[in-house]
Amino acid sequence: MRPPPRSWLTLTRGLLAATLLSAALGGCAKQKLIPNTKVPDSKLNREILQVVEKYRRYMEQLNAAGVLTLVHPTYQDHAGTAKGNDDIDYTNLKDLLRTRFKKATKIRYRVEYRRVHFKGRQAEVDAYIDATFVYKEPLANPRWRRLTDFNRFRLLKEGSSWRFISGL
Repeated sequence: MRPPPRSWLTLTRGLLAATLLSAALGGCAKQKLIPNTKVPDSKLNREILQVVEKYRRYMEQLNAAGVLTLVHPTYQDHAGTAKGNDDIDYTNLKDLLRTRFKKATKIRYRVEYRRVHFKGRQAEVDAYIDATFVYKEPLANPRWRRLTDFNRFRLLKEGSSWRFISGL
């Protein structure tokens, strides 16, 4: 048996190299992300981020009533602590927003979206929050405050809308 002709070996090696290169490049293809986020671009992810963006705009407008339209009546937040005295439910949130918005002016509320994860009818949005605002205290000069932190918003799908159940 004679060895295959040189051109056949060259062709086979070329096809093998092209196949391997194609597979390697295909495996490295970047997933399309929603602009200015680290979140994959999908209809559902965009829908969720639109709700959080609406919340962000209401915060900058000091619009407590607007924020509350995005909150589910079962809202419950444990503030990341084991203590029960800092837990917030829907009623406490309503009072907290009104009280704090009366003392705050010039809010800038920025959200960097990192991840969206779904569990049935619930969604979790991991984000980095960077908020700056002027806070007024009685008998004191207004002062700038800044809050930066990682946060997890949790939302529940009810009918055709998503509403916050924790994380505000």
